[in-house]
This record gives sequence, structure tokens and C-alpha cells, in this order.
Amino acid sequence: MCNKIRKRPLAPLVASLVLLSAATLTSATADAADAGGVTQLDPALKNIKFIENKVIPDIKSQANERPRTEGVDAEKWQQVQRFMEDGMPVLELYGYKPRRDTQFTMIIPKIDVRTIEKPRLKEFMLEHLVPGKVLDNFSDEEVYGNGNGHKIHLYKVEKSQNSLWLLNGYLILYKIRLNENLMAIAIDGYLGDRKSPYSKRNIQDSNSRYNEPQRLEMRNITTTHTKIEPILKESKSSPLMSFLNSMKSGTKVFQHFLSKSNLTQIMDDGTYTILIPSDNAFQRWHPIDWGFYPFSVHEFTESVLRNHFLPTQHPLRMAEVKNADKMVVRTMGGENVVFRGHPNPTVNNVSIMSDHALLNGNQVFLISEVLFVSEAVVSKLHQMHKDKETPPLLAFPWFGAQFLSHSFLALERDPRFSQITRYLNNAEIAPHVSGANYTFFVPEDRAFERLGFDRLSDDVMASPRGIKMLLNHFVRGRLYDRDLRDNEVFETIGGGHIKITRNPGSNATSVNNAKITESEVFVYNLGTMFYIDDILYAHLLREYVSKSTKTRTDPNGSGGGGGQRNGDYIIGDQDDEFDDEIITPKALPVQIFELPQ
Repeated sequence: MCNKIRKRPLAPLVASLVLLSAATLTSATADAADAGGVTQLDPALKNIKFIENKVIPDIKSQANERPRTEGVDAEKWQQVQRFMEDGMPVLELYGYKPRRDTQFTMIIPKIDVRTIEKPRLKEFMLEHLVPGKVLDNFSDEEVYGNGNGHKIHLYKVEKSQNSLWLLNGYLILYKIRLNENLMAIAIDGYLGDRKSPYSKRNIQDSNSRYNEPQRLEMRNITTTHTKIEPILKESKSSPLMSFLNSMKSGTKVFQHFLSKSNLTQIMDDGTYTILIPSDNAFQRWHPIDWGFYPFSVHEFTESVLRNHFLPTQHPLRMAEVKNADKMVVRTMGGENVVFRGHPNPTVNNVSIMSDHALLNGNQVFLISEVLFVSEAVVSKLHQMHKDKETPPLLAFPWFGAQFLSHSFLALERDPRFSQITRYLNNAEIAPHVSGANYTFFVPEDRAFERLGFDRLSDDVMASPRGIKMLLNHFVRGRLYDRDLRDNEVFETIGGGHIKITRNPGSNATSVNNAKITESEVFVYNLGTMFYIDDILYAHLLREYVSKSTKTRTDPNGSGGGGGQRNGDYIIGDQDDEFDDEIITPKALPVQIFELPQ
């Protein structure tokens, strides 16, 4: 790919609309998992022998030994419990041995372990576990690694009233000393290789109810050694933001992303050199008309921003850079940047266009490119986040219903969905599914054939009952696989209800009477499709399906025959009126659910 995605003719574009299959995604994820893990350990790591010995905390024995302690914050305990109980058993399956007499530090990420795809869960857990060390007192001379052999960096930011601690560039929210051998440190993000995210589902929107951690029952796992550090408070003033506000142009994109990030809590009183890419630098990665914009992935954007903050003993000045043949500085995110002064000042071979001093003494360098973003990084990120891709504007089949139009074109090219595309062609539902942000549960052809619905006429599909049945396959609001929780109930656009059933012993998920055969088929950033093996609310049209042979030979025959594969079918009377008022609630669970009769 190139830096800017060029506008392509609409016809080739539509022809190239191919959604990744579940098998392809699984293969890509497995490959990424294989690429993770320890390949060659740095011999300078102080805990290298513990990493090589593949040891983990013995959480079962420690839980049994801990006496009851009052005054422990319930929510923090639940986060620590979830990390241990949902993650550690996975490592045991890979041969990691629990040890009671070894020190460990658990780094509690700000995402739910259960949202990580299974092929990446091992790597994720090792990334957040430091064997052989309780990271309480830490000096720069001591270099420790996590279970994947990646270095752990702690950095102290002096504030006017207190001090903030960062772990690999992420703010430490709190620390809990579980016992003399085990420490839990919670951070405001997660660790790992940002070039290969763990899961397309772990980029979470803090405003979404579905991403909130599920509450677990409290257990008595406390200890006499327990101590909890205070939660760090957000700073209210920012010389950097004042500087950005005073800039008329050139830095507005950086300012926008910075204001949406968690970095505003830590950047005020510490000693920093800040590298600010120009608006044009960000614009180079923006697609023309349609395509993938990498900075639409929030946590990727935040990780990039962290690598533009350089915590230093004193702010770098332009004179120092110009006089340097080579100067290596570590970023807040743990990467290295190289300054060179000749022939012109650069950082990582990117031109430094100008410099500015902030009111608090910190230094700003305006640079011409965004660091640590490349075509390879963006391509990999794109594959993991198809749901972030912006679509081309379609004038057909329904100009005002972009999700429906793109879904139709994708399904039309799949031989499994000839019946539903015929249905969509005949039923006028575009006014009810206008715009975007929908979830569509799509029945396969075999579902229509099993019920005899493949013999229904176009008139029946376009009837009020036919429209209502079709609309009961749509939910307003974009759902991901993680949102389909057991016993969750959603209201459809057709006014019906669908109930989710998840089998805990397998990956099987059902929607009412239908099983999901393929999950998370992303229709750009417009919505999501789930393929199912049955028709929802089929009773609305079942009476119109009867065996024509029985009708012709037996005038008194009922013509039931739904579900028969053989024989001809005819249409019965349409005696049920359709309610014109279509209910279109948001995709939130509802309390009342009745299965269709």
C-alpha cells in the first residue's frame, strides 16, 4: 500500500469487496501468536533465569493462605482476581509451573483478559507478568523483563504536590502488595507489540457499556501484608496544551489526539522533550474518500503519542541536537529515538522543522513525519481492524442506506446467500434501515430451503408480514462477538426480541432458534453481519407455505407442509396487517423476552 489510498473507480471497488473469512482470521491470528513470545533473551535481564524456567505464581495456595483483611477496595480486588483466575490457568496448559517461593509482579492491564483471542492469550499474560521480582523499589541499573523477555521500564515524574510513576509509559493507577512474594500493579493501558494487536476486539471504547468489566463475586483473598497505593489524580493545568491552543495551524491534529488521550494526566510538571508531528504528517496517512486511517484505532494512536514524549533529566535544546553526532533517547513508550545534528537536525531521520520552549521549561520540536508509523505497521493494523475502514459512497441500490447497500453487494457475491439477496431486492426496508450502525443476522440459503421459503413468491416477501420478518433480523447498533453474552436479549428493528445463548463448553452461539455459523463479518465501519443457519420469526410467513400437490388433490387439505423439501408451494391469504410503526431502539439488552410461538 502507499501512504495515501487513492480513489479507485466504483465498479472495480465493488467487485473487490471481499470480507475475510473466519478461517483466514484464525490463521492470521495464529501466525501472529507464533511470532510472539521469547526468541532470544537479553542476557542483561536480572530475572533471565526465572523467564527461562517458565514459572508463574501459585495463585491457588496464595489464595488459601490469605486471611481476611478489611478496607480493601472491592473493584480493585476484582480486577486482580480476574487477571489471576482467567489468565494463569492458561499458562499452566503451556507447561508453566506454579511457584510459591518466587517473587512475581503482576501488571494488571486496563482491559478484560476475557476479550483477548485465545491464540494470543498466552503471549498477553506473559507480557503482563514479571517473574523473579517484586517491582516495589526499582533503580535504573536493574533491568528486568516480563515473561516474553521484553524490558520493563519504570519512570518517576515529579509533580508539584506528589509524584507519578509510569510503567513502560503507562500511568500506574494503583499498587497492591498481595504478600511478600506477590505485587499487583495496575496501569492505564496494556503492554505488548502495538504493531500486532492482540485482538480486533480489545480496542475498547470507554463509552460503550459492553466494554465494562463484568462484576464478579468477592472472595476473601486478602493478607496482613496488603497495602494499597493512592490513586493518582489528574492535573488541571497544561503549558503544552496552552502552547497548542496558541498555535494557529500546523499542530491541530496532534492537539486533537492528545486531548482524547490519557497523557494529559502526566505531561504537566515532568521534564520532557515533546516531538510534535505536523498536520501534514498525519494527513499523509489519511485515505482519499475511503480506506483505512490508522489513527482511527484509539489505543494505537495513544501508543504513537507516548513515543513522541521523551522523559529526560533536562529538556533537550536545539543547540544540543545540532552539536550531536548521535544522541539516543528513550521515549515514554519504551522505544529509542536517535537525534543527529548534521547536516541538518533530525530525529530518526525525520527533519526537525522548529523548536519552542514551554512556560514550564519543557521543549517542543515540530517534526515533519509521525514516528513509528510505517506502511507495514498500517497494513497489519488494517487487517486487524477491518471494522475501522471507511467505505466508498454508493449511489445504489439504496443511496440513503449505506450499511444495507454494502451488505447487499457483499452477500450478492456469496453463493450461500442467493435467497436473502432476493428477499432484500423485493422488500422495501431501506427507509427502516437508513444510514449506518446496524447488526444484521443473515440466514443462509439452507435455512430458506429447509422451511420451503425458497418457493415463496416475491409478493409475499414484499408484503407487510414479509417486511416485518426481515426487519426482525436487524438490530440498531453495532454488535461485536463480545457483546453476544449468554441470556442477553436485544430488541430488533421489527419490534421483536432476540435472545443470545452461548454454550460455555464450546464456541457455539445461538440467536433464538438459529446458530451463528460465522461471526463478525465487518461491513466497513458501517456495521456487522453474523451468518446464521435458520430464519428468525419464521412463523410470520409459515402459513403461506403449503404443498401444492395436497391442495390440488384434496380441497380440504390444510397445506401446512412447512419444512418439507419436496413438492411445489403456493401462497396463502395475507390476513394479518402490519404495524406501520417500526420500533428502532438502540442495541441494548431488554428485560422481557418471549420466544415466538
